Parts: sequence; structure tokens; C-alpha cells
Amino acid sequence: MLKKSLLIALSIPLFLNAASITSLLLALQHRPESQLDNLEIEKSKLNKESVSDQLMPTVNIYGGYEISNTPTALVIVVPNKLTEMVQDPNIGQPFSKGIAREGVNFTWPLFIKSVYTLEEKAELLNLSAKEKKKLNLIQREAIVVGSVAQLKYLESLKDALKAKKHSITQTQIRTRLEIKEGRAPQSADFILESNINDVDIAINNIDQNINLISSKIETLTGIYLKHSVPLTLRRSVITDEIMALKPLKKNVEAKQKGIQATKEAFIPSIVTKGSYTYSQADAYNNDKPISEQYGTLGIYLTMPLFDASKNTAIEQAKVDYLKEKTNLNQTQHALEVQAKQLQREIILLKKSITLAKKSVSDQKELLKIAKVSYENERITQEEYLRYEDALANSKANLYNIHAKQWQDIAQLAVIYGNDLGEIVK
Repeated sequence: MLKKSLLIALSIPLFLNAASITSLLLALQHRPESQLDNLEIEKSKLNKESVSDQLMPTVNIYGGYEISNTPTALVIVVPNKLTEMVQDPNIGQPFSKGIAREGVNFTWPLFIKSVYTLEEKAELLNLSAKEKKKLNLIQREAIVVGSVAQLKYLESLKDALKAKKHSITQTQIRTRLEIKEGRAPQSADFILESNINDVDIAINNIDQNINLISSKIETLTGIYLKHSVPLTLRRSVITDEIMALKPLKKNVEAKQKGIQATKEAFIPSIVTKGSYTYSQADAYNNDKPISEQYGTLGIYLTMPLFDASKNTAIEQAKVDYLKEKTNLNQTQHALEVQAKQLQREIILLKKSITLAKKSVSDQKELLKIAKVSYENERITQEEYLRYEDALANSKANLYNIHAKQWQDIAQLAVIYGNDLGEIVK
């Protein structure tokens, strides 16, 4: 048992260290957010069933006892039969002031045109919920990829600042020797120490941001990352159809069906109804116990002739449709513009990466020269520190461009509905 516990304990950090972008994206499918999307789909499916239920028969049983101040008929009696009862007082007449009734009735809609249209509307809303689930998952994938890229940027920036601190520290060691020898003022050490402290403050701020991003990733995936994971591009984003519009398009179609259904409320409906009643009482003429049964079955045609609320419902449905349609057009335009902007920016960022790499290389060489110049007192301390800052800034710019490139790819994948699990590894 102890060995088993030890193996489990050892496997936990191994699992965390073995985390990859693939495992992070797969974890999203089992998180509560995905379960909520599944529940929305189930809810829309039940809404469709509730519409279909309007065409199903309803059956009720009932029972009760009626008291009236004058004898009431248990059942409708035809005149000929009633004449026979009146002539023979021994026959209990089917009238009484207290009647027990029990029975069953049913209603079965045979044709209600608007219900069939509402079923189609509910089906469209169900499809919209399914498309929304896919889109939500890809949006969460994009957040994870963008967060990992940002985490990598911060870690790289932290490494660059550590390198800057190390470089300044080496300079500080030589400067202190010069101070002891009287070849440099004491203020030179204070200035370098102040710069090192500024670097430590910046590193601490980065650690705070790393903590925030790691928590953000853990919230979405349930996995805590101590370090960023590698990001490698498998393929480019396929830019065919804007998937982000699919749920909205289904909603627009559903609103059209809503207009149709409100208009169809004026179409005649056909309903069949039936009932059976068994009544018991004491006859009012001789107090003898009597019982009667009565049943009906009919088919009914209902045609609305005038109903102002139905006309208002049509106008409301039209407004709902126009609102949804306008929202679709607005979103489509915005996404098309954003997609073009992202595609252009990704191309520009590739060039920016090449230029930024050259800038880092150049700044490294310039810093080497600056260090020698500073040691030989050809440049001032402030000038030397500017070269340190320039190298750190050029590295930060390069890492930021890399992070921005991944974030753009992730956003483009959301717009076109590309599974990021197939794009990155």
C-alpha cells in the first residue's frame, strides 16, 4: 500500500510536467463549461418535444359530488322514456339534488398547422445550440492557446531581465573594484544597484502576471502549469466559412418560422374530443338508488374570425426577426473585417519576427561594444545602461510579437471554426 501511495505521489508532478497544449485542449471537453453547453442542447431538445406534445392526446379522469337546490338530471332523458317514468311512480326518475359523478374525458388535436411550424422552429434552435457548443469550445481553446502564448512571453521576458541583471551585476563587480582603486566615484555603484533593483521589481511584476495567467488556464482546464508548454503550428487556419455566424443564421431561420407560425394561427384547427360519465344518486321521486352513464365523441373545427392579439403577435414576430437579422448582418460584417485584419496582421508579424530577431542580434553586439567602451571610459555609465535597456527591450518586442502571432491565429480559428487541437501541438 505504501509503495502504491508513493507511486501516485511521484506521478502527480510528472503529470503536471508532462502537460502539453494537446492535453490542455482535451481537458476543456470535460470541464463544467462543456457540460453547461450540453445542458443547453438538452434543453432545446426538450423544448422541441414540448411543442410536439401539443399534438398528443390528453386524458383525464375525474370524480365529484354535486349538490343543488332543485332536482338536477343525472343524464339527458328523451321525452318518450321520461313519460313512462312519470306514469309509473315505482320507477326512479333520473333526477336528484345530490349526484355523485365520475368519468374520463380526452382531447386529441388532429390538425394545428402552427404547431408543425413551431416544431421546425424548435429544431432550428436545437441546431443553433449545437453550433453554439462547437463555437464555445473553440473560443475556450483560443483563450488557452492565447494564455499559453502570453505565459511563454512573460517567461521569456523574465529570462531577458535576468540576463540584463546578470550583465549589470558583472559590470557592478568591476565598478566596485574601480571604486576601491579610486578610479570611479561611489555614485556609480549606487546607480548600478538602483538599476538592479528596478530589474527585480519588473521581475516580481512579471511573476504576478504569470500567476494570474496560470490561474486563468487552471480555471478553464483544471490543470495548473508551473511553466508554459511548447506551441508548434501543425497547419494554417482553413478560411472557408465563418463558423461563428452559424448559430446566428439558425436563429434567423427560427425567427422566420416564428412569423410563419403566428400567421398560421388563423388557419382552422381540427380537434377530436370525447367523454364518459357515470352518475349515481337517489331518485327525487321515490328515493330509490339510481345510476346512469353518458358518453360523447365529437370532432370539432375551430376557425378564428377576429383576434387582435394574433395580429399583434405577427407584428412582434416580424420585429424579432428583423432584430435578429440585423444582428446577423452586423456581426457578419464585423467578423469579415476582423478576419481580413488578422490575416494581414499574421503576414506582417512574420516579417516583424525576422526584423525583431535581427534587432536582438544587433543589440547584443552593440552591448558588447558598449561594455568595452564603458570599461575604457569612452562612454558614460548612463550611456552604457541605455544599451542594456535597448537589448532587453528588443528581446521583449520579439517575445511579444511571437505571443501576438499565436493570439491572432487562435482568433482566426474561432472565426472560421477550426479546431485548435488540429492546428497546434
